[in-house]
Amino acid sequence: MKIAFIGVGRMGSRMASRLLEAGHELNVYDPYAPAMDGLKQQGAAAAGSPAEAAEGAEIIMLSLPSPATFTDAVVGETGVLTKVSPGAIVIDFSTVDPATTKDIAAQCARKNVYFLDSPVSGGVAGAASGNLVLMIGGSEEVIERARPVLSVLSSRIVHCGDTGAGQLTKLSHNLLTAINTVALGEVLSVSVKAGADLNVLCEVFSAGLAGSKMLDYLPKTLFTAERPANFAIDLMHKDISLCLKEFSNYSMPLGQLVMQTYNAARQKGLGGKDSTSVNELYEELVNLRLAQN
Repeated sequence: MKIAFIGVGRMGSRMASRLLEAGHELNVYDPYAPAMDGLKQQGAAAAGSPAEAAEGAEIIMLSLPSPATFTDAVVGETGVLTKVSPGAIVIDFSTVDPATTKDIAAQCARKNVYFLDSPVSGGVAGAASGNLVLMIGGSEEVIERARPVLSVLSSRIVHCGDTGAGQLTKLSHNLLTAINTVALGEVLSVSVKAGADLNVLCEVFSAGLAGSKMLDYLPKTLFTAERPANFAIDLMHKDISLCLKEFSNYSMPLGQLVMQTYNAARQKGLGGKDSTSVNELYEELVNLRLAQN
């Protein structure tokens, strides 16, 4: 199948690589040209614009950092819709707001192009291994058409509902993830400062109701010497902002508090670090570094 992949950064490049390994013909585009070099070596064709990448493609996939870059890539002057073929499927793996998603889907429909919003969970490791969770909004019939390709990227495909439902689900997921991250950082930091053993805390929490996938994830990120930036604080901050805007008619005191915590982390220059490193704020407050033996 001929596929266009637009946005081949940390996530997109690994997803695109899997599609190449599965034998698909791939056109790729990224505004940062060096990001395409590794994929060119694997056999991908590098395009000079989203429109050029999309020309002749049966499926156009996007993995971009913001609603603005996503919108421009699809409906801008050199966007996908200027060259896309009728009947093609546009699949957006970015995390954007439902209103933008619905607007872009409507513009695609006017060109007889199908659209799926499909934000992902699983991080860089999931993208590389093909174990992403896809949260999809759109027509079930279109999902089935795309399923053979999506299955190369995902271990679980969840149809969340109509257009925009995937994005709403993802924003809710990431807000809860951020809340869990901050709660763990606060409790673990002060507990260790008071004399508790971090390994024992993690063992007991994991065995009880305090256990969570985030707690299981921290030994791979926050508790390591390297603290790899798998998903940047800046990106999580963007997702929290989108989520709180979507839910602005409702009382969200905990969400707002977590937003302020991420604001503080960015103001201290931590924006490029992993989202779990927001807890360096708590480490600084109690003067310790969380690290397992």
